[in-house]
Amino acid sequence: MNILKPKVCLIPVSNTFFGFELAEKVRKRAIDALRGLKIDLISPSEKIVNRVDDAIKVCRRCVEEDADLTIVFFCSWSNEEVPNAIASELGDQPLLLWSIPTPEELISPCGLVSAASNLKRMGRRFGYIFGSFDNQETLNRIHKYAMVSAAIKKLRRARIGIIGYNCPGMIDVTFSEIDVKKLGPEIVHLSLTDLLDRYESIDEEEVMGDVEELMGKVGKIVEPSKKDIINAVRMYYALREIVDSYKLDAISVRCWPELREKRGILPCYGLSRLSDEGVMGVCENDAFGAVTQLITYWLSGLPSFNGDLGAIYPDQNAIQLWHCGAAATKLATSIKDVHIRPHAQVEVGVEMEFPLKPGKVTITRITRPIDGKFGILIATGEALPVSPRLRGNPANVRLDVPLDRFLDALVEGGVEHHLIMAYGDLSEELKLLSEIMDLKPIIP
Repeated sequence: MNILKPKVCLIPVSNTFFGFELAEKVRKRAIDALRGLKIDLISPSEKIVNRVDDAIKVCRRCVEEDADLTIVFFCSWSNEEVPNAIASELGDQPLLLWSIPTPEELISPCGLVSAASNLKRMGRRFGYIFGSFDNQETLNRIHKYAMVSAAIKKLRRARIGIIGYNCPGMIDVTFSEIDVKKLGPEIVHLSLTDLLDRYESIDEEEVMGDVEELMGKVGKIVEPSKKDIINAVRMYYALREIVDSYKLDAISVRCWPELREKRGILPCYGLSRLSDEGVMGVCENDAFGAVTQLITYWLSGLPSFNGDLGAIYPDQNAIQLWHCGAAATKLATSIKDVHIRPHAQVEVGVEMEFPLKPGKVTITRITRPIDGKFGILIATGEALPVSPRLRGNPANVRLDVPLDRFLDALVEGGVEHHLIMAYGDLSEELKLLSEIMDLKPIIP
């Protein structure tokens, strides 16, 4: 399920010397091919652009349309000042250069290479692709580039709520607000007092309908009392109020010790439900985890899982990711696999316990910068069936690379202890993301 429908601006370029009729034919074929993709295609010019003044005009239209991506399509070799002008006018908007391999007389590849030569020296970042509009692999790559570009734009406008400070001892999930802003999102700092005031103001009768529905649809309720479940739903209501009040795309909470140990309540059900609703509920005030979970949600259409590296299984070339019980229930094989239980380690509150469903997965995380450079872990594997007897939210993943290489990548890359597991193979999209955002790929 795609969350995004990218807005893509197509600027066809050519030269002022030769091949006009044939170039116009390939322009029309490129438009027809792109219309077959799940994108919102914007054609700001009804003709080929081969002069700087025209290039500036169509770029203004791309900006006005708030395009996620601009494709410069080389109908033929182009006067080189034209792509230079486009790159300058569009600022930091993602740019994709596209050349077709034939007809030979149009020398389209020459246009892309010459433009790339200039843009590199201008310091302008761009993507590129050589491929025919009849080639499905070419079109798939264009669509992926557009999806990634749309996710980056959403990230720039995202708001992440952080309630309280980081949990005790968790230094590697602390963050610089400016570092997060370099990636795009705004951090909205909120207090545990605000959360608790909202929680206390919610009457039990107000939530009873949701309580009965929750108790009726899960597979099992083990230890928690109905009162515990009522309080968990009240906490969800409080979190939902904050999300709506501050227009948040993701939210994270200092869940212990003030809430868990001192009050016996947890935000885990609320975070799980918010993730199911499309607002990423993130464990333990992990801002960089939130950034990664937003990106993978927009690219895959499913919430992702934020887990600790809980165990390694050398004989299976596998790892276990685990967290207490705040995973989105959309990641369960069935809602009947979800058991309501107290926290496995301290036996308080309400957790949504279930093993994560089997399937192809990507393990990733955008990391805090080292020497000014952000990194991104990119690995894939297969989530395996897990015994329902295991507490919390376990996910056993058989890796597609040797286990020792994966572990080396974590350590040598300085990857934090929360790893993000997204369903599907997003490796190509995340590599494109690393190119566009200038992140260092950490690939085992």
